[in-house]
Amino acid sequence: MSILIKNKKKFNPEFFKHAKKTMGSKRFYSAVKKGAQKASELRLKIVREKLGLTQGELKGLTQSEVSKIEGRKDLKLSTLNKYARAMGMKVKIVLTSEEDDMRPICIYG
Repeated sequence: MSILIKNKKKFNPEFFKHAKKTMGSKRFYSAVKKGAQKASELRLKIVREKLGLTQGELKGLTQSEVSKIEGRKDLKLSTLNKYARAMGMKVKIVLTSEEDDMRPICIYG
């Protein structure tokens, strides 16, 4: 896993190496997994909030359904489509080559 943390003007690739050594492998990987899950949750929540919507305002979904969707680390495309439609949006997936980000291929869900 290659993760870089910005330390003022320089990237500090040693941060995670030091954290793993200090925390131990099991705690370190658990923390990384929880952090990735939290980042995933925030992305959907941020989009909803930028649209000025609360969880209870999404059409066709209950507040508890929205909460569960925003808390999942993996989503089915059909669930993501349902969530997007509830906000009045649609899903667009962009595939790019590892060598050339300038030629994306768009897929609409």
